[in-house]
Amino acid sequence: MTPVSPIASPAPGATYDRGSLIRFLRDAILWNLALFALIRLPWVADHVIDALIRFQTTLIAWYGARPAPGIVVASNCSGADVAALCIGVTLSYPVAWRRRVVGAAVGVAGIVAVNAVRIATLYAVASSPERLNLLHLYVWPVLLTLFTVGYVWIWMRRSERPLQVAAGWRQFFIWSLIGLAVYAVTVPWTFSSAWLATVGVWTASAGAAVLNNIGTTVSASGATLTTSRGAFLVTQECLLTPIVPLYLAAIVSAPLSRRRRAVGVLLAPLLFFVLGVARLLLLALPPFLVDRPALLAHGFYQILAGVLLIVLAAHIAERRAGAWAATSRTLLALVGFGAAAIVASLIWSPVLFGAARSVPALYSSALVRVDVDEQGALALLPAFQVALVTGLWIALTGATRARALAWGIGVSGASQLIVLAGLSAADAVGWSVHALIIRACAIGVPVIVSVSWPFARGTVAGDPVYRRFWNDVGEEFPSLTGAASTTYYFENERRLIAGALGSLEGQLILKTDLWDEAKNTRIMQWAADQGARVVAIDISEPIVRQAREAFGARPLRPAVSDVRRLPFSDGAFDAIYSMGTVEHFVETEASVVELARVLRPGGRLILGVPNRHDPFLRPLMVAALSRLGLYGYGFEKSYSRRELRQLAEHAGLAVRDATGILFMPGWLRMFDLWCHTRARGLSWIAGAMLRPFVWIDAHVPMARRHGYLIAVVAEKPASAGREYVVDAHRCDPAQLRSLPRLQRLFDDLIRELQLRPVEPPVWHVFSGPGGITGAVVLAESHLTIHTYPEAGLAAINLYCCRPSASWDWDRRLRETLGARAVTVRELHRGS
Repeated sequence: MTPVSPIASPAPGATYDRGSLIRFLRDAILWNLALFALIRLPWVADHVIDALIRFQTTLIAWYGARPAPGIVVASNCSGADVAALCIGVTLSYPVAWRRRVVGAAVGVAGIVAVNAVRIATLYAVASSPERLNLLHLYVWPVLLTLFTVGYVWIWMRRSERPLQVAAGWRQFFIWSLIGLAVYAVTVPWTFSSAWLATVGVWTASAGAAVLNNIGTTVSASGATLTTSRGAFLVTQECLLTPIVPLYLAAIVSAPLSRRRRAVGVLLAPLLFFVLGVARLLLLALPPFLVDRPALLAHGFYQILAGVLLIVLAAHIAERRAGAWAATSRTLLALVGFGAAAIVASLIWSPVLFGAARSVPALYSSALVRVDVDEQGALALLPAFQVALVTGLWIALTGATRARALAWGIGVSGASQLIVLAGLSAADAVGWSVHALIIRACAIGVPVIVSVSWPFARGTVAGDPVYRRFWNDVGEEFPSLTGAASTTYYFENERRLIAGALGSLEGQLILKTDLWDEAKNTRIMQWAADQGARVVAIDISEPIVRQAREAFGARPLRPAVSDVRRLPFSDGAFDAIYSMGTVEHFVETEASVVELARVLRPGGRLILGVPNRHDPFLRPLMVAALSRLGLYGYGFEKSYSRRELRQLAEHAGLAVRDATGILFMPGWLRMFDLWCHTRARGLSWIAGAMLRPFVWIDAHVPMARRHGYLIAVVAEKPASAGREYVVDAHRCDPAQLRSLPRLQRLFDDLIRELQLRPVEPPVWHVFSGPGGITGAVVLAESHLTIHTYPEAGLAAINLYCCRPSASWDWDRRLRETLGARAVTVRELHRGS
């Protein structure tokens, strides 16, 4: 056997050779010299830089920052220098040009935003020459430079290894950010537009007609609606809401045909006009329900945005459980949102504002707004944030992990006090902060807080929260070696490995975690004693350190790494042992594909996970302990034997055996470990209770299949690869004639499967109603497509010499081509 070095090759797209580095530095220097010379030309300074300055000063003035007499914003305050630096570096970096242009545009937008804040702070300290000079000459130049360098560094890292996010969600987030940015920078002009004022007149008239028809006496004069409880003006700000760009982003990124997307965009004015009229119906609510109806009317879109966020979060959390589970979670979360709003308005808001009134030096000016501001953005803030945090908590966690809710409410309360203090400070320097900023804080803080909740469950590879969790567990968890059930565990593992792999002499084995070696059975120490060469990884640095110490003189090559992103080359290992690892995060399928990648043809994977059908109901016990916060191993899933077999087969492996280990009650294992770590004197009781199960395991082999850990032994076929013959039926004919759409499909396939084109794709577009033919020669073989718009059919063929080329054909072709049905025939070639 020729040993294979388990060393990672450079990531696709990464360029680390000296020549590329020199070219990058040369191009960056030339770009920056050219750009610095350009921005110093008189014409550019007079027309471009001055326009940029006027734009920034107009924008911050609209949001509340008043220009200070004697402060002139010159070209050296425009941010043009650092923007040129950002553009020069991003345009020089050796990635696709589209990515360079997007990176430069996003960087410049961020620099302009930060520089606008810079100008606003200089206005604020204009009365103090010392502070003005400090900020202008020292603090802000450093901050702008740090922001630019930090952005460019992060952008370069992401360009080499982009985030693996579903295409639809990625497009939605990108378009949402673009839409919200455009909205934020154009409101000073759109909110003063005459055509939007005319729409306000129409809205007031329509609202008056509806209210009169339901028995409420109102009248409309222009854009003013007069009721028995006062007059209300429908302004441009009431009509153009931040939900508009979010709606358009959803339409653009949704898997819709071109016709349906156009219909969705065209319906936007009518939809938001109807919402604007519906918003006025709140003015008819009786006094015993709402004493300040204008507060709810002005906060209508804020509340609607909170409801939509909760619906979205519930469907993301339950995306794999089906429509009924997602609907149930949504309804429960919305009920929690409403109940929390009522309770918070009665308890939380009075407590918060009462605490603020006890510190008049910080909060007195801001508290005046609570009583006099008719828009009610500040008065609504405390109760709304608590309600939204609660609704998102239910939607994302299913009302588990009460600590997360308490932490979220605590962060929201702190942010509310900070907002109040900031408003008082703004009043002190003559700023009048716009209500839109307060509403953005009301929604933004709960969203930022809620993002950390799924991450703590390990839902995304590379989450620092998840890594910290296992670092803490590695430091604090006691050793389980020596317990009676651990010895039983070790004997089960030894029998499983010996039966699956035979002689271990000279075999290069990968262990996907080092928990056993640091805390538990020390099974890889036994494998090393049998002559195996052991390579092992773990996400926890303390576990790696403890395992290295426990191995002693035995050879071990440990590494701090994540099983979802293995730092090893293809086909590096003769065997892989993964017992109780891949169930602790939701990307189990992707991690098994990764294990199959690094396994050599003919090599074997032993994969073990918790048994969903454990006769002693261990999964039920784990779920109950998790809800109470008493389960020390974090997030954990369980699988049926059929699901475990499918995991291996979908990764291109052939299952040779299915068995299990640890035929015993889960509660007995926990009791034995508690005795071993907390009450050694009672360990004999646990040992005596364990003996009947040890006897059954030894004399009734059939019982092993029902252990609380089930396992498969899967082999990587020594095949020539896979061929996929895919037919997408009832597609949108317009998409089948769209060359850009088909080119994007090829780009997604090649990038996500990490295929290597030998030449650029070749395309032929047939005239008239005909379709398109495309082909690309790969290092792995070939990829072809032919479309038949007249039949709504796309025929795709992919032959890949690697066995790990599975792709979600059904979902992706429905999104990209509007297919109604997809058939996939998978052929194993050469086996």
